[in-house]
Amino acid sequence: IRTDHEIKAPPNAGLQKAITAYLKPIKDQVPEVSWADLIQLAGAVSVECMGGPVIPMKYGRLDGEPKELVPPPFGLPAAMPPFQQPGVKDSNDPAEHLRFVFYKYGM
Repeated sequence: IRTDHEIKAPPNAGLQKAITAYLKPIKDQVPEVSWADLIQLAGAVSVECMGGPVIPMKYGRLDGEPKELVPPPFGLPAAMPPFQQPGVKDSNDPAEHLRFVFYKYGM
């Protein structure tokens, strides 16, 4: 989610700040850690801090640049309301949207 093509896609709405304000200072201090590992770590820690499950980590991902751009939304739901998934009662409720997305994967 570091390229403009990815960061500006609807499923990644709001993540630009996470990359530039929170993760880039860490990446600058520890350049040997890949962006891929750093982003996965941030996601896993965020889920755990919000009361979700501990997500096992495997490190060693390599950063890459997409050679062929896939059109957004990459098969993912949009991250900003209104949410259009069937079964979501309030299409403007971000918490309900997240529960729907995580629950369908058994989380």
